[in-house]
Amino acid sequence: MMRYGIAAVLGFALLPAWAHDDDEIVFTQASELLPWCRAEAEAHYVGKGVTPYQWTGRYYDRSNVLYVEGRLRAGGKDVEVRCRVARDARERYAVIEIDDP
Repeated sequence: MMRYGIAAVLGFALLPAWAHDDDEIVFTQASELLPWCRAEAEAHYVGKGVTPYQWTGRYYDRSNVLYVEGRLRAGGKDVEVRCRVARDARERYAVIEIDDP
């Protein structure tokens, strides 16, 4: 009987990340997409060992799509960043485009 208890605990510990939907952002307004877009863009450069700074961005929506247009400075260059996602969609469906020089 103990064998099954351990298997059940291990099974829950190994659940895939998508099984924890409560931790995922659901975007209902374009203003919610702005900080996500900034964080993802900055993480892109930090992962490359480049310090990003001077983020500016604006957000808007058209129909059922939320948009962010941003710019940051990385490696001495201005970099354009665009993000979009359908309204009421989960974070995993958000798209980011970085014009990496």
